[in-house]
Amino acid sequence: MYDYVIVGGGVVGSFIAHALSHYEGKTLLLEKERTLAQVQTTHNSALVHPELMMPPEKGELKARLGKEGNAMYQELAAQLDVPVNRNGALLVARSGEEMVQLKKMVNDAREQGTAEVDVLSSDEVREIEPNLKASIAGAVKLSAAMSADTSMLTGKIAERATKNGAQINTGEEVTAINFENGVFSISTSSGSEYQSRFLINAAGTANERIAEMVENEVPYKIEPQRGEYIVLDSSAKDFIQHIIYPLPTKKSKGVLMIPQPDGTIRLGPTSVEQSSIDSASVTEEGEKEIRAEIDRLVDNPPYDRISHGYAGIRSSINQEDFYIKPSHEVEAFIHVAGIDSPGVTAAPAIAKYVVEEVIAELEPLRRKENNLLETEIL
Repeated sequence: MYDYVIVGGGVVGSFIAHALSHYEGKTLLLEKERTLAQVQTTHNSALVHPELMMPPEKGELKARLGKEGNAMYQELAAQLDVPVNRNGALLVARSGEEMVQLKKMVNDAREQGTAEVDVLSSDEVREIEPNLKASIAGAVKLSAAMSADTSMLTGKIAERATKNGAQINTGEEVTAINFENGVFSISTSSGSEYQSRFLINAAGTANERIAEMVENEVPYKIEPQRGEYIVLDSSAKDFIQHIIYPLPTKKSKGVLMIPQPDGTIRLGPTSVEQSSIDSASVTEEGEKEIRAEIDRLVDNPPYDRISHGYAGIRSSINQEDFYIKPSHEVEAFIHVAGIDSPGVTAAPAIAKYVVEEVIAELEPLRRKENNLLETEIL
């Protein structure tokens, strides 16, 4: 019998396993793939967003946990020895009209207490990023933004979780869940069955499917969004140094340029609704959209150095904010749903929230006296 079973071995599920590994009780993480972080975690922007790009109007939890997560990553990256690109970001205005919008965004941020909102002139921006278009009217420099190797990050967190006593079983797709007499019986594709007092649903795009195995009425609906990217190989690493954000819209943060720790540059993503939660493909239309948007940011982008493209599915739901709550029907079943952007950024803070503000409200938690591996910031 386990005390806590987590469904989903992406960056969020792995951080939750790590957080629980510091407390008394048996923790198990189940991941359907053969290795961790093979779906949403590695098919995204690999980006730790700065506070300005996570305003409260996008969701109170997204803003709060995104801000906390960014602060945690500043120390976590060094603690875990995970490759990161720390050059920061530029949020650029591509015209005089956009500059007016950018200044309003800055004023709103200052009123909300965001400190890092210094505006750069067109000349100042192009001095540090000479390949930006001459029409760029100005920008805000965001030093807290970074990109990271999210696959390695997830692996390092999972490794520490197991050394602290958590168990991680891969290749275990959940096929059925029964709840009776306060115990979840969880059946998997391998024919295994696990029992647990708590069940934490961090299954990403499969959140709704897992929830339907427990609840009669799932309180959200998955609305998957496909994000496509093209990648410039490391020979293009000197083309830009900073993450480049266009001015965001109500729909998305737009198409970005994201230098990676390995020297590659990710261009994307698009944002397209789709019905499938199981697969996403790169399309000709998606690449055209990315190129068109990048052409509005820089001169002569080195498309001759494209190495590959990829696509991922965001686990968006029919609500703006993250949905992190116990079930209304079965209290020990905990939803960690709607973890789209800024999910990677918020992941360590989401884990802390699940443990300290959700589970701890349901029953007292007792921290282990001696952890084999303690990650200080968590």
